[in-house]
Amino acid sequence: MHFTFYCKISEFINGLNDLLWGTGTVLLVFGAGIFFTIRIRGFNIIHIADAFKNIFSKETAADKNSGGISRFQAISTALAASMGTGNIVGVAAAVSAGGAGAIFWMWISALFGTALAFAENVLGIRYKKDDLSGPMAYISEGAGSRKAAVIYAAVCFSASFGIGNMTQTNAIASAAKEIGISPILAGAAAAVFCGAVIFRGGKKTAAAAERIIPAISLLYFAAAAAVIIIFRKELAGTFVRIFSSAFGLRQAAGGILGASLKKTVSVGLRRGVFSNEAGMGSSVLVHTETNCSDPVKMGMCAVGEVLVDTIICCTLTALVILATGADLCGEEGLAMAAEGFRRGLGKYAAVFVSVSAMIFAFCTLLGWYFYGEKCLLFILNGRNKKKALFTFRAIYTAAAFIGSAAELSLIWNTADIFNWLMLIINLFSIILLNGEVVGEIKNINGGKKIPPV
Repeated sequence: MHFTFYCKISEFINGLNDLLWGTGTVLLVFGAGIFFTIRIRGFNIIHIADAFKNIFSKETAADKNSGGISRFQAISTALAASMGTGNIVGVAAAVSAGGAGAIFWMWISALFGTALAFAENVLGIRYKKDDLSGPMAYISEGAGSRKAAVIYAAVCFSASFGIGNMTQTNAIASAAKEIGISPILAGAAAAVFCGAVIFRGGKKTAAAAERIIPAISLLYFAAAAAVIIIFRKELAGTFVRIFSSAFGLRQAAGGILGASLKKTVSVGLRRGVFSNEAGMGSSVLVHTETNCSDPVKMGMCAVGEVLVDTIICCTLTALVILATGADLCGEEGLAMAAEGFRRGLGKYAAVFVSVSAMIFAFCTLLGWYFYGEKCLLFILNGRNKKKALFTFRAIYTAAAFIGSAAELSLIWNTADIFNWLMLIINLFSIILLNGEVVGEIKNINGGKKIPPV
């Protein structure tokens, strides 16, 4: 009876999740990205170089000395939350489901997603107060709905246990199993290390992300680049596959253009949205913890985050898979990516990929704790803060261990519903306040008018 009830609940949640995250939502996000890109006259694209300059600004030290977290810590924490196993497993899944062309649509999603990341972080800094920050500030004060801000915080807090915690340690356990390590042992280790970091507070979490994310990212980028160089003769053909599949040229030749192209576009756009979280407002939770008061500078930091996450990391993974022909090996997910690295770097490359996936997943665990803490503090509004934080940290640590051994399809799909609610509340709030985003650009643009769409 209990099993039947569980199955019915799972079926309902799965159906609701498929409905919410259907083509309509993906096109809404994509359309909003185009709207903001036009509205700010391509500011997010024209000034891409400034995105990286702001990340490595000398003002980072001033941020630390004044009691906040640095911009580099902020973007490291935001990347920690978004650069989970999705940048490896998610890319392989996109190729499996949508073909090589899905990668092109991931690029397009990221390109216009930078406008959403820019807009939400500009608004986050604009409305930030000493006792109010994150998306809750502009949802409450700008869009004028305290109730919507509380709902946003509640669903983000809830999602931190699912997609930010249990699903990540489950991925750690699965990756550990691939290289002969006990999943339970790996889950226990992840939970212990997670607890050791988060019980020291949110700022220590940001400091840990600052140390881990750059190191593992550079190592992963270097390994992927090495494989790509080895298979450099295949790159021209790989890009031909990506572009021809993206626009359905091969499918058209076979007479199956309609359904196949729709799936390619849908999968690519959806994976892009899930990869960088642009439009969900999650990165604002950490970016507003810096002491930077310039909305445009922090907006450009968020642009850099999207570029690193999707344009760089996801692209490198995709090129490794496609250039080596690993997408044709019959494997899926992590095994497909591992096969690509193995073909370039030898048999021990599979161990490297599994370990990289485990570290990325652990970083996501830390990043989403930071998000959950910020949302909890907003909901508490100063009440029972110390006790509530201790309880949250204890439960979060326990959930990390449970996730390594649990069957998580229901939790994953439930978390996706929470993410959808975050997205909708945040997206409509920043669209409502789009004129204020334009106004911040005009402040640094000599008063030059940016006309409405």
